Amino acid sequence: MKKDMWNQVKAFVFFESPVQMDLIDGVFNTTHNYYLKEFPNWTHAATRKKLIFEFWSRKVFVHFGILLASAVIGVFLFTTNRHVFIQSLFVAAVISFMVITVKIYWPAYFSDFLPKLDTIIAEKQKIWIAELEKNKCKRSQYSSPTLIIIYYVYCKVSGIQLLPANDISAELLNQLYGVDKDKIKQNLARLCRLAKLSAREKAEMLKGVDKARVFFEKLNYAEAAKFLDQLELKLTGA
Repeated sequence: MKKDMWNQVKAFVFFESPVQMDLIDGVFNTTHNYYLKEFPNWTHAATRKKLIFEFWSRKVFVHFGILLASAVIGVFLFTTNRHVFIQSLFVAAVISFMVITVKIYWPAYFSDFLPKLDTIIAEKQKIWIAELEKNKCKRSQYSSPTLIIIYYVYCKVSGIQLLPANDISAELLNQLYGVDKDKIKQNLARLCRLAKLSAREKAEMLKGVDKARVFFEKLNYAEAAKFLDQLELKLTGA
């Protein structure tokens, strides 16, 4: 218990807490999400400036203020000439701040806080860019019903048996198409019960047939039309 308390006091005195990686990351997330709600175009660079301002205006100010207050209280209780002490307090505070800034604040800021903050921002930008690319791919990719119908046609043309609607099949086709495994499984199951599909499900499948038809027409693969026509007849009940 005493050791933990001593470690906390030591961490405070030597200004170690404000430069902890997890603390910086947590403050960054909180600050960024707060301003992102107010300003949709808020950037990581803007949050970086906010954290730098907070470092100097809050963390440094609070740290030095507590150190100064502790020193003042300690000296004030034992000094006999308090009038002289109060007069020299301002000069002592300025000199102390300059010394502590050179010895603690600047090294903590330039060699610890900033590198960690920039590392956190770089990781978040990497995730953000990857998410943008993923969303861009999703927007340009065919829907799950269309992809499964294209797969269905390939199976018919090549004579490969259609995969059953289970988790193993969904995992395999997920590696091929990169779409949600549950949706893959759902659309594979639809191919096995075409006559029992709801009106909404049939509409989704028919839309997939139309898009698959365009896909194979662009490939100049006329043989695919036969299987698409058969699938369309089963869906429409004609």
